[in-house]
Order: sequence, then C-alpha cells, then structure tokens
Amino acid sequence: MRNKDYRELQLSSPQVVLIFIGILILGVVVFLFGVSVGKKQAKMALKSQLSEKDSVEQVKQQKPQPVQTTKKAQPEETISKELASHQKIKEETQKKGENEKPSSLYYIQVGAFNQKQGAYSFAEKFRKMGYETLMLKPLPSDKKPVYRVRLGGYTTKKEAQEIKAELIESQGKKKSDYFIIRD
Repeated sequence: MRNKDYRELQLSSPQVVLIFIGILILGVVVFLFGVSVGKKQAKMALKSQLSEKDSVEQVKQQKPQPVQTTKKAQPEETISKELASHQKIKEETQKKGENEKPSSLYYIQVGAFNQKQGAYSFAEKFRKMGYETLMLKPLPSDKKPVYRVRLGGYTTKKEAQEIKAELIESQGKKKSDYFIIRD
C-alpha cells in the first residue's frame, strides 16, 4: 500500500475533549427529552384511566334526564329509550341468575362513525327495518370520537349469528362488515 491510499485524521487533545463534551451534551439532551415525553405519556394514560372509571361511575349514578321532544331529538330519543331497555334486560337477566355466572348480551356492530349525525341516521335506517338499534358515545380512550352503531341485545350468540347472517344476505355485505360483540 502506498501512503496516498489512505488518509489519517489527526486531532489535538483539546479537539478530542471538545468532541467528547459535545457528544456527552447531545446524549444528555436526548435523554432529558425522552424523560419528558415519557412523563407526558404517563399523565395521558392516567387521565384516560381515571376518566374511564369516572364515566362508569357517572353512568351508574346518573338519573335519566328528560328528553326534548323536538324533531331533531326524535332519533336520539328513540335510541336512548332502546339503550335504557337494553340496560333493563341486562339487569333482569343478571338478577335471575344471581347464583349462576352473570350473563351478558350479544350485539352486532354494523358501523362506526366520526360524526354523531351520521351515526344517528345510520341507526335510524336499521330501526326502520325493525331491528333494535343502539348507538354508543365515544369512549374516553378513543383518539378521535367514534360513534358505534350496534343492533340487538341478544341473549345467545347463536341468535346474534343468525341475525348477522340475515343482514349479510339481505344487504349483500361481506362477512367482515358486521361483527358480534359481547357486552
């Protein structure tokens, strides 16, 4: 090898110390940035957990509020009445089998919407077809608000599967368009 084939980088002692200090400062800044991001994530997670617990307690303690009888409130009124009936059915089935394992109801989720009005109109379409509809408000853990539209309150999974199959046939949808959820 000739001397021209490679080059050697020569640094003086003050230059090496300066580079070392610069790398050290950069590492500390990155570390502190990571710690601050981690703290913010922990706060957000704690807030969402607290808000979920609060919302569950509020729903349990909440008294039914009177519903306005304007034309805009009619779909909301019918859906809220159906939600109340679903809750009553669930409570009754759990009271009947207090000694047994508590049962839950099955629902068919037919849609999820970012806008409340779209979800209400979609739920109204299924209600007019004769299905019991239910629209859930966004969960606190949702990054964007998602209004879920569900059908049913079926006591058995088999019953929910039969209704799902009926929906798929009548509307020409894919099997993956609707899915069953146990509450």
